[in-house]
Amino acid sequence: MTNSSILSFPSSSHAVINGSFYRDPVYSLWSTVYANNSNLTTSGPFPYPNASTPFVASVSEFYNIVGEDATLQLIAHADYAAFHEAGVYVPSTNEVYFTSNKLNTTNTTEYKFPTYIQFNKISLTPSTNGTYEWTTVFPPSDEFFMPNGGTPYDGKVLMAVQGYGLDVPSSLVLVDPATGAGNTVVNSFYGRVFNSINDVTVLSSDEAVAQQWVFFTDPPYGYFQGFKPYPSLPAQVYAFHPPTGTIRVVADGFERPNGVQFSEDFKTCYVTDTGFISAVAGDPHPDDGRRPGTIYAYDVVTPPPGSDPKLYPPTLTNRRVFAFTDSGMPDGIKVDTEGNVYAGCFDGVHVRMEQAWRTAREDPSWSG
Repeated sequence: MTNSSILSFPSSSHAVINGSFYRDPVYSLWSTVYANNSNLTTSGPFPYPNASTPFVASVSEFYNIVGEDATLQLIAHADYAAFHEAGVYVPSTNEVYFTSNKLNTTNTTEYKFPTYIQFNKISLTPSTNGTYEWTTVFPPSDEFFMPNGGTPYDGKVLMAVQGYGLDVPSSLVLVDPATGAGNTVVNSFYGRVFNSINDVTVLSSDEAVAQQWVFFTDPPYGYFQGFKPYPSLPAQVYAFHPPTGTIRVVADGFERPNGVQFSEDFKTCYVTDTGFISAVAGDPHPDDGRRPGTIYAYDVVTPPPGSDPKLYPPTLTNRRVFAFTDSGMPDGIKVDTEGNVYAGCFDGVHVRMEQAWRTAREDPSWSG
């Protein structure tokens, strides 16, 4: 199978580089440069791909994922960081809900705090002129401040909300796309405030809501970015059962737990650790290649059918490295029906098979 939009770049192409070289781990493989007498040059061993090849394959199996005629289409753009997290598709309206990155404002009339995040949506139904319209959604509740990741849940959009200071606790808020209303489903771990909930997913989403568990990550990014108090909980992954309010910690040992997703059969849970970026103000090394930019895999242990969720919650075991990204860190992740894991990295979207092979980078022109 051939595809003119895919650049074949097998691992053998970069296993050995002749001469001295260096690469800043923030940037892509193509930014590798030669070194001369410990000084960096402006030339490197790898020609930068052009716009006609937005896909890069490390193994031939990637061609089976994208097919013979893969293309990349830009459907929206902005002059600020409007498209950052979530990406929750709502079939009933053919819309995708997403959040911006952290934004600053001096407008104290319209905004309660100097820092905010937009909650946006885009219609996937093109207008009469062929464009795709996106709009900012009015905050669905008073507790809906600094939203980040999200997931479908019970026909609605469940959002991870980081909150602000002690005034707005971090929480999970369920948003009804039909009415725009939001309802907080959890904001407390036995009276202790969450750090800044980052991402959320649902275990066994094809079962009845009464049997579904919500998993979410809680890194301390809000504190390090200056809009949340000092953390009162470790950086952990939680499992929450909305019908009963049961909550438990299912994984720890992270620097910055971030994206979280399940495999198609719900037997494996993937969690990213984005400790690569410290997000600490004044850190002389905010991007540190010694820190993790890793996707971990866990086995999902579920209770026997019919078990009382208050007594037998699910848990995660057998932590192992699924993949380490060479470019920055893997932020949000998604999993397709064939078990391929898609991670938003610094140089585009990395696609990895269950065997943890790096199979592709989509649009390498996004990185330096």
